[in-house]
Amino acid sequence: MKRLLSFVFLLTSCLSVTASVLAKEVRVAIIQTASLPIVANSTAAFKNELVKIMPNADIIFDIYDAQGSQAQAAQMIEQISRKEILPDLIVSVATLATRALYSAEIASDIPKLFMTVADPIKEGIVEEFNTVSRTNITGESHVLDVNIKLDILDGLLTPSTQARPFTIALLHTDYPSSASSVASLLKLDENYGSINFVPVATKYVEGEAGAVAMTEGILQAFKRTDTQFDGYWLSSGPLQESAILIDSVRQNMNLMPLFAENLASVKKGALLGVLTDESSIGKSAATRAREILMGRAANTIPVSRTDQYTVAVNVSTAIKINVPIPSSYLKLAKNNVYH
Repeated sequence: MKRLLSFVFLLTSCLSVTASVLAKEVRVAIIQTASLPIVANSTAAFKNELVKIMPNADIIFDIYDAQGSQAQAAQMIEQISRKEILPDLIVSVATLATRALYSAEIASDIPKLFMTVADPIKEGIVEEFNTVSRTNITGESHVLDVNIKLDILDGLLTPSTQARPFTIALLHTDYPSSASSVASLLKLDENYGSINFVPVATKYVEGEAGAVAMTEGILQAFKRTDTQFDGYWLSSGPLQESAILIDSVRQNMNLMPLFAENLASVKKGALLGVLTDESSIGKSAATRAREILMGRAANTIPVSRTDQYTVAVNVSTAIKINVPIPSSYLKLAKNNVYH
C-alpha cells in the first residue's frame, strides 16, 4: 500500500511539473485604434481563439486603447518598448494603430501582427497581396476586393425598372480606410452601368464626440450639393460604425444606405450588406499569432486579404425603392434577411 501511495505521489508530482513546463507564459500586447464595435469584437474573438488553440500557454494580454489617435498609439508603443519585460507579440487593430506600429522604432525582433486594416498596400506594408513584408510584421485585410462588392450591388440594382443609373453618395471621411475605399470605388465607377457614384465627405474627428461631429459634417456636405441621390454607400471606417448616422441622414435627407459593410446598418435599413464577420477576423488573426508564437518569423507569413464574406439584405428597403431582390440573393443571405 505504501509503495502504491508513493507511486501515486510521484506520478502526481511529475504531472504537476510537466503541466508547469507546458504552461509557458506568453505576453501579447494589443493596441486598438479605438473602441469601435468592429475593433472590440474582433479583439475579443482573437483573444478567445488564441487561448483555445494554445491550451498549453499562459497568455497574458495587455490591451491599449488609442482613442482614435495615431499619436496616442505611438506613445503607447513607446511605453511598451520601455517595459522591463517585452511582449512576445504586438497586435495592432485598425489602421491608425497599425500605421503607428509599422513606423515605430521598436525592437525589430518583436514580431508584429495587424488586423482590421483595409489597405496594407497603401500603408506601405507590402507592395501587393500574398507577399511578405520586409519588416517583422504580417496580417490580413478584412476588406473584400472592391470588385466583389460592386458586382453584388450591380447584380441587385440592374433588374430594377429605373431607367437611369442609381446615383449613390459615397459617404466617407479622410480616415485612411475610408478614403482608400472610396478611391477604389471611383476608379471602377464607369464599369457599372447601374451605378453613378458621387463623393460626399467630411473630416475624421477623433474621440467619443467624433461620431456626432462627423455625422453633422456629412449632413452639411449633403446640403452643399445639388445632386439628387437615390441612396448612399457607407464606406469602411469609423463613420460606418456611428450609431446615429443612418437615422440622422434618414430624418434630414430622406435617404437610406444602398450598401453597407456591417450587419447593424442592414438591420437599420441598408438595402445590401456585404461584410466580413468580426469573429472570422479575430480567429484568422489568432491562427497567424499562434504560428508566430510557436517560432515562425512574422515576415515569412504573406499579407493577404480575406475572401470570406456574408451577404445581408433588407426587404423593406427594397420594396420602398422598387428594387426586386432575386431569389438567389435571398438564398445567399440565408439568415440575414431583414424587414
